[in-house]
Amino acid sequence: MLLRIRRAAFLTLVGWLLLAGGAAAQNGVILAQELNGSNQGYTVLRVWGSHYEMGYAQANLLGDFIVDAVEETEALVGEQYDSLRTLMAVSIWKPPGIEDEFDGMVASLAVTHPSAAIDDLDLKVINTYGDWGYGCRSHVCWGRYVAAPVKTLATRRLDFGSPVATASHHVLCAWDPNDGSPRWVNLAWPGAVASATGVNEFGTLASLHDYGSGGADLTAGRMPREVAARYALTLPTSNDPSTHLASVFAELQLYEIMTGGFVNYYTPEGHGGVMTANPYQSGPDFYHLRSPQGVWHHGEAMITTNAFTDGTYTPGDEDFGADAYYDVESPKTLESHWSLLAGGGNPLHTMSVAYRGRGDMTIWADGRMDGAGRTPRLEWEWSALFAAQPLPSLSGPGLATAAGLMFVIAAAALSRGAKRSQRVFGSSNRS
Repeated sequence: MLLRIRRAAFLTLVGWLLLAGGAAAQNGVILAQELNGSNQGYTVLRVWGSHYEMGYAQANLLGDFIVDAVEETEALVGEQYDSLRTLMAVSIWKPPGIEDEFDGMVASLAVTHPSAAIDDLDLKVINTYGDWGYGCRSHVCWGRYVAAPVKTLATRRLDFGSPVATASHHVLCAWDPNDGSPRWVNLAWPGAVASATGVNEFGTLASLHDYGSGGADLTAGRMPREVAARYALTLPTSNDPSTHLASVFAELQLYEIMTGGFVNYYTPEGHGGVMTANPYQSGPDFYHLRSPQGVWHHGEAMITTNAFTDGTYTPGDEDFGADAYYDVESPKTLESHWSLLAGGGNPLHTMSVAYRGRGDMTIWADGRMDGAGRTPRLEWEWSALFAAQPLPSLSGPGLATAAGLMFVIAAAALSRGAKRSQRVFGSSNRS
């Protein structure tokens, strides 16, 4: 009996330690994952809580792949890697919570991958792939071009090589912060907290396109453009989306950009636009704001390529049939909107959004697996990505907590057995 009581105390202690250790991991869950033997494929996950907790959770769930991304990037860059780290230390990172996300990742990796010795500067380097060059296509429509309940359709195609092998691991991450900032969904790679393609709860699709991007300014105090896109997505809190573009553009004008280009900001129902930045402007680096123009398909559609337009004409490098598509003024479907861009080459990734209302939309995404085709198309409802916090699962990130609960339950059974009979613990330990 004394032995059983001691075993109960031991199991209780182990259980509570596992519960405590698993707490941070409980701020994230993998919703779907399919990877081949080369770790190419996709992961869909949700993280929630404080910015620190969300960063910790992503690293807890994707730690192996984040370490791979850092090591692959260091090998690719070679002797210039230390210079990149130095640049990251003097660059602008917004919003303020992004630093907490990096801190959470570093803390998690220090536990799970201590020998990798990854710090926030390593993580920042892999969040600047967006400054390395994007040749992309995007389009958005509303009004006569959609049918209820859909109010806006938006699609973005990322035409980009794979800078590292880990870029073929496509991560669709639903971010659910508890600080009042918007929920948002990012399509990127392991370790990404900045955004090349993302959508927020207001239905705004933000993305990056090259334009005049050949001469990056690598001096101190500049913002990577992938960070600018993330900041733009998570800055607005007003319930009136018609105000978001102007407020975001004004905010970004306060900062100098590292690499020029277009930042798409496709706010639904015609309230969006395209912001143009150049690090060598005499005035603010974000110097031009394009909005829908009535002379181009009734002011109810926009496109973005890698050439300039003021919105009154089709850019010269348009190559996917936008005019023919919008000359037919019947409502478009999500399938046709996706297909218009999906047929162009073999992009790194594609995302489409069918917006019906705030926090009510369908998201489609896929990604390239170099030498192995493409991922299946991921088709998710916003409500499913942000479903209620799941219970611990032995096959997911709740392993530590679930194991802890099992130890505590087993300990309680042992304790009862010590007081009642020797058959209680045996009967409660069946599998």
